[in-house]
Amino acid sequence: MTKTALIAGVSGIVGAAAASLLVESGWTVFGLARKPLAQKGVTPIAADLQDPAALAAALAGMRPSHVFLTNWSRQANEAENIRVNGAMARNLLDALRPAESLRHVALVTGLKH
Repeated sequence: MTKTALIAGVSGIVGAAAASLLVESGWTVFGLARKPLAQKGVTPIAADLQDPAALAAALAGMRPSHVFLTNWSRQANEAENIRVNGAMARNLLDALRPAESLRHVALVTGLKH
């Protein structure tokens, strides 16, 4: 089975590095960001994770097997971090739900998370 990755936050350090590694390993890689940068082997998708309708439209027909959440939006306090970043994760998974293609979702965490 072909492995197809959707990397949310592909324009960041972790997202770009993950995309490079997956491309080198033979994966089909789609990179999601508000303003995705050109990256060898990565198909860019421009969408805002905070806009559910636009996100659903941008991902219509997409059938990734794996999602890597590498995005993060820093807020004024922890309650807002949870609200905003949780909503972005839900919006992405809700947009992909109709495809019924996901086998794995990875929340890539680090100091910011």
